[in-house]
Amino acid sequence: MTRLLALFFRRSLLFSLSLLYLSLLSASLLATVPFVSMVQASEAFNYRDLLNYRGTPSTMEQRDQQGNLTIPAVYMDLGAWHGFHLPDTPTHYGSFTGPLFIAQEYSLHLSDSLQRLQLISGETGQGVELAKAERVEIYSEPWGLLQRFGFAEFELETSLAYSDKRTAIVSTKLTNLSDTTRVWRLSWSGSPFATHPKLAQYRLIDKRLLSERAVTWQFTPIDQTWQIQLDDASYRLLFEQAVTILPQGSQGYRADSQVLTLAPGETVTLRAAQRYFHTQAEAKRAGELDWARVTEQLAVNQARWHNRLDNLIRGGDPKVRRLAAKSMMTLLHNWRSPAGALLHDAVTPSVTYKWFNGVWAWDSWKQAVALAQFDVALAESNVLAMFDYQFDAEDLLRPEDAGNLPDAIFYNADASRGGKGGNWNERNGKPPLAAWAVWQIYQQSHDKALIAKLYPKLVAYHEWWYRNRDHNRNGLAEYGANRHPRHGEPGKPDSEAVIEAAAWESGMDNAPRFDTNDQLRVLENYDDEGRLLGYSISQESVDLNSYLYAEKGYLAQMAEVLGLESEAATWREQAARLGERIRSEFYDLQSGFFYDRRLDGEDSRLMLAEGKGVEGWLPLWAGVASKAQAERMIARHLGPESFGTLIPFPTVGADNPAFAPRRYWRGPVWLDQALFGLQGISRYGHDGLARRLATRLVNEAQGVMSDAPIRENYDPLTGEGLHCSNFSWSASVLLLIYRGWLGGD
Repeated sequence: MTRLLALFFRRSLLFSLSLLYLSLLSASLLATVPFVSMVQASEAFNYRDLLNYRGTPSTMEQRDQQGNLTIPAVYMDLGAWHGFHLPDTPTHYGSFTGPLFIAQEYSLHLSDSLQRLQLISGETGQGVELAKAERVEIYSEPWGLLQRFGFAEFELETSLAYSDKRTAIVSTKLTNLSDTTRVWRLSWSGSPFATHPKLAQYRLIDKRLLSERAVTWQFTPIDQTWQIQLDDASYRLLFEQAVTILPQGSQGYRADSQVLTLAPGETVTLRAAQRYFHTQAEAKRAGELDWARVTEQLAVNQARWHNRLDNLIRGGDPKVRRLAAKSMMTLLHNWRSPAGALLHDAVTPSVTYKWFNGVWAWDSWKQAVALAQFDVALAESNVLAMFDYQFDAEDLLRPEDAGNLPDAIFYNADASRGGKGGNWNERNGKPPLAAWAVWQIYQQSHDKALIAKLYPKLVAYHEWWYRNRDHNRNGLAEYGANRHPRHGEPGKPDSEAVIEAAAWESGMDNAPRFDTNDQLRVLENYDDEGRLLGYSISQESVDLNSYLYAEKGYLAQMAEVLGLESEAATWREQAARLGERIRSEFYDLQSGFFYDRRLDGEDSRLMLAEGKGVEGWLPLWAGVASKAQAERMIARHLGPESFGTLIPFPTVGADNPAFAPRRYWRGPVWLDQALFGLQGISRYGHDGLARRLATRLVNEAQGVMSDAPIRENYDPLTGEGLHCSNFSWSASVLLLIYRGWLGGD
């Protein structure tokens, strides 16, 4: 054993030294040749242009009718709050268009191109038209953006990559290919947009400050809750080498390099940094940029990308490998580092959609499972970001909700909690998938400390459901709503508002099973002392109770990891009892499907008349359905007339009278529910069928196998992508589909 341990540690040391050597080698190379490719020495092969970043903004905010930015994608890395595009017209060649910056909660463009490049010939004094280059290459790689222009006598290359969570580095490299000494000069210019198109009186820039090697734009504070929010934010452009900076117009600049005299074959690289800070305090904490460290930071980040790709992409067709990498990139573009009320790194739903620059609970759980496949630390942080705001018995606003979490949190703390934000939602919770996420992270990390830290929090969250959402105390929970001014007073609930929040709590906002009618009632839940705890709707939901069944199993496994054998046994006993209830009370033998139950006093009924919904597949995902029940469902309900549509697992069956293939949760395919369906049928021995359905999904869903953005949901009949673009949990599911069925694992 001692010999084996010695061998293990020796190999570990060699591996660590190899990584160090790789980082140092990369740093050395990167100083002279940006974007040196190590792909040939790794599993990664060619991941250029996974997403389409091309576009040039003309105003601060350009969106389509659904609220997405009209430019398909934005490149961001390391949790930065600002990002860039590639040029789509020759007039911007050599420049990176944008930047886009997040004004606390809203993604907006600062400029068409804040660092627009011009190459000037020293012999003629004329600008060089880059569009006339003999060779033009404009592309992206996972670790950054690059443009290369090859002329007979010289080559110009410019690249953009991130060195830290607040800093993007633009490197401009000029090489003399001629056999004589040549002279050039580089010039950069740019100007921010004046104002927001919907706020004509507002002026974005309060001050422009010029110094020897930097331009700083101080933004004008504003609190337009639904358009833009800024405190004392600033954007800074810093040059590493000496430049001459002159003002241009009211807020623009021009920066000229020194004369560059290059001997035959000689190369020179000039660099600039673009940094965005929400507040002056944040800028002060970041400190001055240490140019001596930038080369190393860029190399380390590029090596990190290669390591992610090597660990994630294992086998499969080249096209599906690219899909896996594209999914990973989508997640990492939506990664935001700590700022404002966000205390941990977290992944948001979509930086390109107007309303999605916050952190949602059940989005976080699904994202964490995928993140754990290639970045365990970020996966853990993604979960902790939500648990930072778990309610406890000392909470000033809702002590009755101890154990629950907000639905969503944002940069700005909610006004009810002493902040100025208005987007936090404490009206309801979200489905209990946190324990699933934590256990999946643990499967990758084997970090017992994470289990020890989160187990009591997960227990409190689990127990909250039975205390606050089990109206008749029968062990079957209902979706509902928290106490909230919007929901009325004790004894006088606002039924419409409560039902709305209950549907939100399910995650399936407008699903037909939550349609308001005379049979759907609001129930008030009180504790033994007569205190109103919250509300339930008169409906026991099969998905909710399946989630809770699965959660009991994960909590049992966590208890065992912590040596809590008696608690593990208790969880398993509870799961066994709940499992029997689910199998007997939510399943209809005649139709062979699982449904919610509608409560009516002491009685209840299966909601057969409301038709089949994708929630009925959750008992298979959770492993609670009997073998006979699962086999009957798989045999009867995966045809094209039900859940086997072109894109499988629509949110309601195609044979449901309420089926509407383009109406949010009334028909479109949400990929998280498709994943649960695929995992469910695979769990019951039909992995080949799951593989075929998964393959059809990725091939038929519009844009999934191309450079188009990953969408929030898809039309089940045509495959058209719908609603939000660059959606994180869809990317998470596609990555997990690759890992489960389409890759080599």
